[in-house]
Parts: sequence; structure tokens; C-alpha cells
Amino acid sequence: MIMIISGLVGGMGLVCMISRRTLLGMLIGIQLLVLGSTMTFVLAGISSGARVEGHLAGLLITLGGLAQLAGGCALSVRMFYLKNRVDMDELRSLKR
Repeated sequence: MIMIISGLVGGMGLVCMISRRTLLGMLIGIQLLVLGSTMTFVLAGISSGARVEGHLAGLLITLGGLAQLAGGCALSVRMFYLKNRVDMDELRSLKR
């Protein structure tokens, strides 16, 4: 039952990533996807009896997600400071 919930959370994150056009909406979707995968690793570790490995994998995934969130928020604040709006289309113009 709980594995179904973690799959639903990950699915909501994937839908949010695909449907949102703003950077903050995509960051929220990515964090939901990370939360779903973390829940899956922890619950798989608990159900297999190897609690330490599941929790360790969940911790590493969470730390990677937090690093991604910090970088994305910094990019979002800088974009807003320069352009007064945060759009994914504006990020594509930063490449040039």
C-alpha cells in the first residue's frame, strides 16, 4: 500500500515537471519525484530486512535533491533579478 503511495507521489512529480512552464514549478515537480524515489528505497530496505542500506540510499537521494534545489533556487532568484520574471523560455536564451 505504501509503495503505491510512493509511486503516486513520484508520478505527480513527473506530471508536474512536464506540465509546468516556470522554473519553480519544475523544481517542485523534481522534488516530488525525488521524494517518491526516496520513499521507495526506504520502504524496499525495510521490507527486505536490510534497513541500513535502504535508509542510506534514501539519505543520499535526499542530499542530491537538496543540492539540486539550492542551485535551482539560486538560478531562479538571479533570473528574477535580471529579467523580472522566471520563465523556462528565458533560460533557453541564456545559452546564447
